[in-house]
Formats: sequence, C-alpha cells, structure tokens
Amino acid sequence: MKKKWMALIFSGMMALSMAACSGGSSTKETSAGTQTSAEAAAAGTEAVESSSEETGESGSGSQEYTGRMAEIMEKGVLTVVTSPDYPPYEFVDLTKSGQDQYVGADMKLAQYIADAMGVDLKIDAMNFDSCMACIGEGRADLAICGMVPKEERKTSMDFSDVYYNDGDQVVVILAENADKYQTLADFQGQKVAAQNATLQSELVTDQIGVDSLESITSIQDGIMMLRSGKVAGLALASVAADNYLANYDDLTTCAEQFEYTSLGVVAGVVKDEPDLLRVVNSIIDEVVESGIYFQWIDEANQLSSELQG
Repeated sequence: MKKKWMALIFSGMMALSMAACSGGSSTKETSAGTQTSAEAAAAGTEAVESSSEETGESGSGSQEYTGRMAEIMEKGVLTVVTSPDYPPYEFVDLTKSGQDQYVGADMKLAQYIADAMGVDLKIDAMNFDSCMACIGEGRADLAICGMVPKEERKTSMDFSDVYYNDGDQVVVILAENADKYQTLADFQGQKVAAQNATLQSELVTDQIGVDSLESITSIQDGIMMLRSGKVAGLALASVAADNYLANYDDLTTCAEQFEYTSLGVVAGVVKDEPDLLRVVNSIIDEVVESGIYFQWIDEANQLSSELQG
C-alpha cells in the first residue's frame, strides 16, 4: 500500500513539475474545514479590517488598496504557489481531485488568508524551486510551502511574519544503518539527498560537504532513493521527518543533528507590495495568537498517517 501511495505521489509530482506557474489549478471557494478554522477566519477578517483602519482605509474593496492587494480584491482571487510533497505542511490526498487534493497545515493557512480577505483561493502546485521562481517573478501572490526566510531570498521576495517554528534539522536514514551513521562525519564519501534550493541543501553542503549533496526535485524522490539504497540519508526539517518516521518503520534519524538556529516558517510575498504584506501579516498575527496552526499540524499529521497506512 505504501509503495503504491509513493508511486502515485511521484507521478503526480512529475506532472506538477511540467506545469509550474501554468495557471492550471482551479479556484476554490470553500472554507478551510473545521468549525474552529471558520471561527478563526472570522477573526482574520477583523484583522484585515483593522489593517485598513490603521491606514485610514474603511474596509474591503480594491479602491482602498494599491498595487497587488488592489488587484487581488478586484479579481476576487488570491493565487498561492506550493510544493505538495512536504507533510505535514503540504501534501497530496489522492482520495480527492482538483485543488481539493492539496492538503496540510499550510493549505489550511492559505485558505484562511483567502477567507479573511473575502476572496477565492487558487492553488498552483509545483516543485519547491519553481515556487521560489514564481513568487520572485511576480507570477503568484504568495508562496506558502514550509519556507524559511533565508537571507538570499530577500532579493526576490518579501517575507511574512513567522507563523511556525521549523524546529531541528535532521538526516533521515534507514533504521538498519543506525549504528553506521551516528554523526554527520559518518556521511563523508556518501550521498545525502536534499531538495533543490532549500535550507537542507545548504546544510548538507556546509556541514557534510558539497560532494555529498544529492540534489532532488521532490521529497518523494528522496524517500524512494533512501529506501532503495541510492543515498545514505535524506535531509529534512524534524517536523517533516517525524511525519515519515511515523509511517515507515524502516526509517530513523541520525543521532547527530545539523547545527541550526530556527529562523521560523514564513510565507513568501511578492516583493515591494506593502499593502499585501501588511494585510497578510495582520492575518498571520491572528493565526499565531489563536494557536490554530498547531491544530492544523496535528490534523495534517493524522491525515498523512491515514493516507500512508
């Protein structure tokens, strides 16, 4: 069952990589899900109104904003790019179709932001590096994809406020190799997979060695390569690693973690759009204050376990 699930996800991600920023995803008009989420979204709407009041604006409507935010309100659509291969942040539920198949805590957040703005949500799914390119080129409004605010990304996008702590950074290995790989130094001369253009690829390069880095397009690629013995490890944030370990008893983590001080998880916002950034931050502030993102993480972990079971 797990092999079939992974194969289907892999096929889906291959299709997504060919459709990056193509605009092929449908627009979703429904709410984020639970009653608690609906109540929180109402609070988010109040945050948008409060943001308007702070700048002397009176409420919703494109005429009260400038730039990208005005366009979003006029079109009635918020476009978000994501890389749905990173549970519990974002992943694919193959029991659903269309845009509804993209699930996870970040997808709840995307819907929450759209609901608070009073607009529809359009999700474009693609590989992580394509997400970075799309938001940098202004072909989407937000990138919500488990992203950390790396310094070099500031040249091509703005960052929202932090909405979650990304925790530790680890190397996932086969459980049978736990004695073999106990420290990062043990990976010298071995390949460690990490997704393109991510924090993890940088950590592998800096703390294990550039020759050890095996760049991958999707996390599913890395899982399959690890389980087939093509790489010795897979670099992941601990929250994502824990999700896979809960569902694959042949995996564990290296005892030594990467040296890393959490930068938090943020949304990428199209650059130099102050009204959009201010509104998004006002909504995220409500999310953080309510603590609902932790509920979304728990729900996503449970759903991921059910899908992989």
